[in-house]
Amino acid sequence: MTERPRLTASEAAQRAGAAVAQGDGRFVALFADTDAAGDQLRYIVAAGGRLALISGVVEGPTPSLDRAAARWHEIAVSEQSGFQIAGLPQSPSPITPSDAEAYRSVGSPELSTVLYGPVRSGISEAVRWIIETAGEDFVAVHASFGFKNRGLERRFVGVPLESACLVAEEVSSATAASHASAFARAGEDACGIEAPVRAAAIRAILVEFERIHQHLDVLGKLADDASLSVGSAQTFAAKERVHRLLAEAVGNRFARGVITVGGARFDAFAGLSESCGRSLDALEREVCGVVDELFATPSWIDRLVATGRLSGEIVRAYGGVGPVARGSGVDNDARGLDGWLFTPQEGDAALATDGDALARARVRRAEIRSSFRLIRNALDAAPAGPHWVSFPTGGRGEGVARVESPQGELVYYVRFGAGIERVAIRSASFQNWPLFVPSLAGWIFTDFSFIEHSFGLIVAETDR
Repeated sequence: MTERPRLTASEAAQRAGAAVAQGDGRFVALFADTDAAGDQLRYIVAAGGRLALISGVVEGPTPSLDRAAARWHEIAVSEQSGFQIAGLPQSPSPITPSDAEAYRSVGSPELSTVLYGPVRSGISEAVRWIIETAGEDFVAVHASFGFKNRGLERRFVGVPLESACLVAEEVSSATAASHASAFARAGEDACGIEAPVRAAAIRAILVEFERIHQHLDVLGKLADDASLSVGSAQTFAAKERVHRLLAEAVGNRFARGVITVGGARFDAFAGLSESCGRSLDALEREVCGVVDELFATPSWIDRLVATGRLSGEIVRAYGGVGPVARGSGVDNDARGLDGWLFTPQEGDAALATDGDALARARVRRAEIRSSFRLIRNALDAAPAGPHWVSFPTGGRGEGVARVESPQGELVYYVRFGAGIERVAIRSASFQNWPLFVPSLAGWIFTDFSFIEHSFGLIVAETDR
C-alpha cells in the first residue's frame, strides 16, 4: 500500500499521474506534510482495488497533475501550506473566500450577480454560491467555501491514538461512525494490527445504519423541496426511528463514542443485537414503505427526472464518488474493497445511468435496502471473541484507510510517533462538491435546491 523510495515532490507528482493514467487508476487525495525528511507532498491514488501512498520532498515548484479531480486539492495545498503548485489557473479560490466581484467571469450589462449564501434559510452550513444570471437561467456559477475553518486536522496532533476517534467524530457529527471507522482503520494500518471480527461487525452495522439515516435525510429534503409536506414529515419520522434505535442500542443517536483504534470501546454488538431483535423488522417496513411512497408520487418524480444531469465521463474526470458517481453509472463503492465489508453484498451494485437527481435518489433507495440486508447478515453471523485488541504504544508508523461513508469514499491518513503528528482527511463531500457546478448547466433557480439536496453532501467535511 505504501511506497517508500525517496522522491522529490515533482517525481512523486509524475508517478502519481502515471498511476492514475493506467487502467483503473484514480486520483484520491493530495496533502502537505512536514516530517524528519523535510517538507513533503503526499499523493494517494487508487489502483488495482487498493490505495497507494506516494510521497516526495518539496524542493521547488511542483507541477500540477492538470486533472479536474486534483484541482481543489492542489489549490488547498498551495493556499494552506505555501508550497507552490505550478500550472494552477489564476482565478479566485473555491477554498478561501474572496470578494464576490472577483469571481465574475461573464462581462455583460444584461447579467446580474446573485450571492446565495453563506447564510441561507434552511441551510445550517456556510457556503456561498456566486451566480451570474440573466433572469432565471444559470449563466455561470462559482463556488466559495472556507467561511469556517475549524482546524480539525490540527486538533489531532498530540492526541493519544486511543482517544483520537473522538476527534474524528467531530469532523461531521452526522457521519460520526464513518469518520471514526476510517480513522481507526488508518491507525490500525499504521500499527500493523487488525480489529477483531466482532469489532468489524459492530463497525459495519453502525455505518450501515448511518447510511440509512443519511439517505433518508436526503430523500426527506427532496420531498420538502417538492412541497410534499406529509411525505417529508413521514421520511424524517422514519429517520428519527433509526436514531432512536441507535440511542437504545449504543447510547448515542449518531453512534458516537463506540469505535476506537483496535476495535470498539465496549461490546456494542450485544446491545445492537438486542435492540434490532425488537425493532429492526418494524423499522425496515416503515422506512421502505415511506421511500416507496415517495417514488410512487408522480409530482416528485417529475421534479427530479433529468434535473442536474451529470455524464459518467464528467464524473470520472472529477473523481466523483458515492451515490453521486453511482447515479451516473460509475461504480467505486469502497465497501467491496480493502476487506471492509463484514459480509459480501448480495446482488448487483446500486447503480443508475441517467446521472440526474432521480438517478441519485434511486441509488439511495437501493442502498437503503442493501444496508438492511448487510445489518442482518452481520447480526446473524454473531461473531464471538473480543471486541478490542491492544496495539503498540511506542515507535512510529503511518497508515491509510478508507470507508464508504453515506456520501462516498472517505479516506484518512495517520502518522504518529510521540503521539499523533499528522492526520489528513479526504472526505467524499470535498471530492464531490466540484461536480455541483457542472450539474447546474441549463437549469434555473427553482432547480437549485433539488440538485443540491440530491448530492447529499456535507459542508462541514470541507470546512474541516
